[in-house]
Order: sequence, then C-alpha cells, then structure tokens
Amino acid sequence: MSRKSTVYLVDDDDAVRDSLSVLFGVEGLTVRSFASGQALLDDLPRLGSGCVVTDVHMAGMSGLQLLRRLRAHGVTLPVILITGRSDATLTAGAKAAGATVLIEKPFGPREIVSAVRQALTENAAAGAG
Repeated sequence: MSRKSTVYLVDDDDAVRDSLSVLFGVEGLTVRSFASGQALLDDLPRLGSGCVVTDVHMAGMSGLQLLRRLRAHGVTLPVILITGRSDATLTAGAKAAGATVLIEKPFGPREIVSAVRQALTENAAAGAG
C-alpha cells in the first residue's frame, strides 16, 4: 500500500510558485504549494511522503533556514533548494544542512523535474517521511 508522494513547493514569489506548480502538475506530480517556510512548518502534522522544493532567498525565513528547521523537527524528506545566486558558502551550507541538491536559476523544466523525480524515488525507497 504505497501512499502518493507529494511535492511540497515553497516560494514567496507567486509567479515562480504558480509556474512550478503547473509544471509539476503537467508531469503528473501531486503538488502542495506554500508562500513561506513558516506556512509549511505550520502544516507539518499533515505532511506525508514526498519531497520539498524551496527557494533559498525568501523574505522572512530562507530556504536554508527552513531546511534546518525541518531537520530539527525530525522531518527527513529530501529537500531541493533553488536559488538565483549561489556561492561556495551557500553550497557548503546547503550540503552541511542535508540538502538533496542545490539548483541554480535559470533552470530548465527537465532539470527540476528530473531532480524531483529522483528525490521522490529515493524517498520512497528509503521509506522516509
């Protein structure tokens, strides 16, 4: 009895969030979107299997801070960080915090969908949640 995996999408930019939601939906993926990291954290009791895709640079809580808070709450879902600007410090911080992958904008649809599918597959194989 496998549960349907969900992509938990977190981005404070409505246009990016809407675009990625449509892309993932067209690819047959179940998506739940959140306008902030805190909105996702508020929904923790209802999270199932899947993965998190979050922007790094957001108002309030950054994607890296969200990743750290998820881990502190014992959430082991794979986390894909997306960013418009990356450097060695961010890359090292993302890796140390346990990010599955850091993807730089602009990225193509195949790149993000492939990363999400790989994260979902790895999460299902691990039985994590």
